Formats: sequence, structure tokens, C-alpha cells
Amino acid sequence: MKRTLLLIPLVLALAACKPETSVNSDNGTISYQGHGVLTLQSDGAPKATIAANGDLTVGGKPVALTPQQRQLSVAFYQELDGITQAGIAIGKQGAQLAGKAVGEAVRGVLGGDTDSIGTRVEAEAKKMEAQAKQICTHLSGLRAAQDALAAQVPEFQPYANIDQHDVDDCGKDQN
Repeated sequence: MKRTLLLIPLVLALAACKPETSVNSDNGTISYQGHGVLTLQSDGAPKATIAANGDLTVGGKPVALTPQQRQLSVAFYQELDGITQAGIAIGKQGAQLAGKAVGEAVRGVLGGDTDSIGTRVEAEAKKMEAQAKQICTHLSGLRAAQDALAAQVPEFQPYANIDQHDVDDCGKDQN
């Protein structure tokens, strides 16, 4: 029951957040604040951005892209957007779970059956945890898009910091 009670404030906080996503690796960060532009930071390199239309800037200067390179840049953007959308969906599920938990608690207290509250809420929380693991699937796609873009656009290479270790470690601390 304690675990469930701790989960409720967490999911309410997630549901209330703006759509922000951050992917951290050993040498850099990719972040999205919901304004149509990804920000890439890498140790020893100037800040870079990728817009939804594929525009890439490094250190505030636009990088000329071929149509194929622009497609790769858009694919990278879309993969991170997929992670953001999955996070938003999980946040909404969390808010619903919190509502169910409150309803179960009220019913349990009024009905005198407080012992089964935790069991019912835990079952719903497990479903949500399984959905949260989907984010790791999206991370694998982000890495593939990153690698394809880095192979074609030399200016992007310093920002290609997601490696297989990051993908393999995704979600391991969730247990």
C-alpha cells in the first residue's frame, strides 16, 4: 500500500507537466520543451538544434542539408517526439490511476474494506508500468535514427551520444 500511495503524487505531477522530454547519455543531452525544436548538447561542442521540419543548426548557424539528410533529421526529431507522446500518455494514465486510487480509498473506508484497496490499485499500477517500458522501445528507434543521421551529416556526429549501453539500461532502475 505504501508504494501505491507514493505513486499517486508522482503520477499527478507527471500529468501536470508541460510536454518536456530529456534523453541523457554519458556525453550529452537531447531535450525537447514542446516548442517544435530539439536542443542537443554534447561535451566540447556548441549547442545544436533540430526543428520539426528537419532544420539543423550548430552553434546558431544553419547546416545545409540535402533532401535525404533532411529526411534523416526529421526522422530523428520524430523519434524523440514519439518518446514525448508516450510520456504524455503515461502521465494521463497516471492521473486516471490517481483518480481510481482515491475512489477505491473512499469506497474502502466507507465500506469498511480497506484491506483490498492496495491490491486493486496495484493491479492498475502494474499495467501502467508495462506501458512505461514502451519508452525504452522508442529509445532504440531514436538511437537508430541518430546513427543514420550521424553517418550522413558530419556536423551532427558530436551529438550522436546514445549508445547500445543506454538502450540496454533503459528501464532497469524501474524495478
